Amino acid sequence: MSFSPLAAIRFESGDIDAFLNDLAETLMTDGLRVRGALQTRGAVGGECHCADMDLTTIGSHTVFRISQPLGNSSRGCRLHPGALAECSLFIEQELDAGADLLILNRFGRGESEGRGFRDLIAKAIALDIPVLTAVRPTYAESWTAFGAGAASELPMDSTAVLGWFAARHEACFAA
Repeated sequence: MSFSPLAAIRFESGDIDAFLNDLAETLMTDGLRVRGALQTRGAVGGECHCADMDLTTIGSHTVFRISQPLGNSSRGCRLHPGALAECSLFIEQELDAGADLLILNRFGRGESEGRGFRDLIAKAIALDIPVLTAVRPTYAESWTAFGAGAASELPMDSTAVLGWFAARHEACFAA
């Protein structure tokens, strides 16, 4: 089986962050070094109609608030690009210390527009660290273009995802 270093789980609904967290926990229990970030939401309240959004790093559990209050009448994206960049730099430093897998919560709007975690994904690939993320149908075309034929699409099924990752180890040991 050929191994693709990039994989995305296509999803429309369901708790993708809990799913990715369970995968990370399973792999870390097996002694693997999993790095990355998963999204969590706080309570709705304050000066905005939306819940706060945080990224929590896998393993170190460092929390980055990636949303910014824009007021109750705001309808635009509340993503705080500076906080996302800070989180990305933190994870990059973790990758430099060694990792077996990078899990990122989404390939979304920012990545589709050339920002977000794109540079971090490229860094992981350059370090020969496979990358697992999730993508909604809205960004599927951008994901396909970004992967340029080197990316896999996986169902939201732990057996399929763990099988993809196991192929990584088979490819490494065969070399």
